[in-house]
Amino acid sequence: MLIDCAAYVNGIRQSPMDIEAISDFLAQPQPPGAFVWVALFEPVPSLLAKMQEEFNLHELAIEDTNRGSQRPKLEEYGSTLFVVLHTIERQQGTLVDGELHIYVGEHFLLTVRHRAEVGFAAVRSELEREPEFLAHGPGAALHGLIDTVVDRLFPEADALEDRLDTIEETIFDARTDRRRAAEALYDLKRDTMCVRRAVTPLVEVCGRLLTHKHSVFQEPLRPYFRDVLDHVTRIDESLDNLRDMENSATQTNLSLITLAESEVTKKLAGWGAILMVPSIVGTIYGMNFKHMPELEWTWGYPAAVTLMVVGSAALWAFFRKIRWV
Repeated sequence: MLIDCAAYVNGIRQSPMDIEAISDFLAQPQPPGAFVWVALFEPVPSLLAKMQEEFNLHELAIEDTNRGSQRPKLEEYGSTLFVVLHTIERQQGTLVDGELHIYVGEHFLLTVRHRAEVGFAAVRSELEREPEFLAHGPGAALHGLIDTVVDRLFPEADALEDRLDTIEETIFDARTDRRRAAEALYDLKRDTMCVRRAVTPLVEVCGRLLTHKHSVFQEPLRPYFRDVLDHVTRIDESLDNLRDMENSATQTNLSLITLAESEVTKKLAGWGAILMVPSIVGTIYGMNFKHMPELEWTWGYPAAVTLMVVGSAALWAFFRKIRWV
């Protein structure tokens, strides 16, 4: 689906452009910084084929966009850069890993979204309010897109940290359901992995963009790409720390489960030892041998019961002291 198609000259948006006129615009001599910006959302193959024809794009890059499910990367096909970014959105309570494919040439920029409901119309509008910056050409638009993708990752990383804090606050509570805590930690680690798949390769992509010698990267844009690299590095380091804390919380929860099981085992062993005393005494006297002096002794029965009670009480006091019961 075509979202927008417009040409920019000296940072000023021109009249709406039909996609059939793109090649005509690119064929004419253009001032520095002039470019065409086309935005697509989950386009059909025929529309992508048309873009390939208008912008003279490499067939391998188009194949990647048609297929989707690409890792974040930066590739160069002649004078065209092909950038793949991952976007993270929460849809109906679930994190969705979307993709943004960007084709950048000296006088054009093409974006294709996959599985990403939130678009970049706000980025375009913001850049149009800064024509001096947009006059630097498609490199300025590329920076705006990457910067927005990175900025949208900050709230997700913060939300993951907040979830971990909540779990850590309850993990030492004796009333906490350990199974539910383990499930919460697993869900958190799964979402963290989803965000990491978008962030970690992006560090390399931003680093390569910062040092790339392509003509779209004018010298005034270098500090802006350096700032984006700094932001994505901060998120990556934050996720590394979060992963370590999640592993620690998981191990702690497992240790508490083992400790609880050990407490139950000790209680069962203690009560088993206590009940063993009357069981032994009762078993001996239950054999009913003829030659047992205690059977005819007047105080035999009270003595046997007293032995059971005193022995059990002594063991109970001992186990109580060592906190086994």
